[in-house]
Amino acid sequence: MNKNLYFLTFLTALMMMGPAFSKTKKVVPTATPLPKVSPNLAAMQKALRFWVYEKNTDVVNDVTGFFDNKAQKIILKCELKNQTAKEIHGVRGTLRFTTYFGDVIADITVETQLPIPAGQVLGVNWEVPTERLTPEAFEKLKKAKMEQMKQVWYPRMVVFTDGTALK
Repeated sequence: MNKNLYFLTFLTALMMMGPAFSKTKKVVPTATPLPKVSPNLAAMQKALRFWVYEKNTDVVNDVTGFFDNKAQKIILKCELKNQTAKEIHGVRGTLRFTTYFGDVIADITVETQLPIPAGQVLGVNWEVPTERLTPEAFEKLKKAKMEQMKQVWYPRMVVFTDGTALK
């Protein structure tokens, strides 16, 4: 009986030490693919300038009781500048936040149908709730400071009031 007790103790100790001696797989980060890029990317970026100038974190209003991480949202204060001679009626694209070394923090898909007069700047606030990003990307974006991030605008479509569009 004593041998069984020693054997079980030895087996339990081995099981507890197993993860320490097991081979760990080296995780190689995969690059996040760029948003779909149009051949007219340069023309669209020239037509509309898009940037975020402030970022805040807030809690969703309809949540009561205990604080829940899922109740958070990030508010992006943005400006869109129409740099053309025609009024822009709608814009769709992706805003990518990266570190200065090019590591992706988050990709935010944006779309607006607010008219932007020729040569004018329009201010827009975008709310990014937790479900729009992976939990890791949400936390990275929430914690990152604006002055420590680079932002790149990848427009997919710019629609003008006269019916023409850049895609």
